[in-house]
Amino acid sequence: MPGGTDGSMYGLMAAYVSTNYDTSTKLSHDRYEVYVNGDFVGQKNLLSTREDVTSVNEFLHSHGYNDFLSNIDGDHYHIQTEKKERELKQALQIYLHSR
Repeated sequence: MPGGTDGSMYGLMAAYVSTNYDTSTKLSHDRYEVYVNGDFVGQKNLLSTREDVTSVNEFLHSHGYNDFLSNIDGDHYHIQTEKKERELKQALQIYLHSR
């Protein structure tokens, strides 16, 4: 008989639930790998349910970096820039490591 030794279906149900878990759902403790022009600069950990990875953009804007494009690809956050690339990478590394 499937399930536990008492004839229950618990074991079968637990297997069914675990195989149908939606892995695309983002949780508040997710992290993103951040890249600038294809180079890995660090990981952005989301610390609250209200925070998302676009807070990286807010940080950059608040520090005078406005000439960049960004996009999300799964758990990778890509930033493309043609201006001040080195400085932008350094600022992001400090930001990502201090959080």
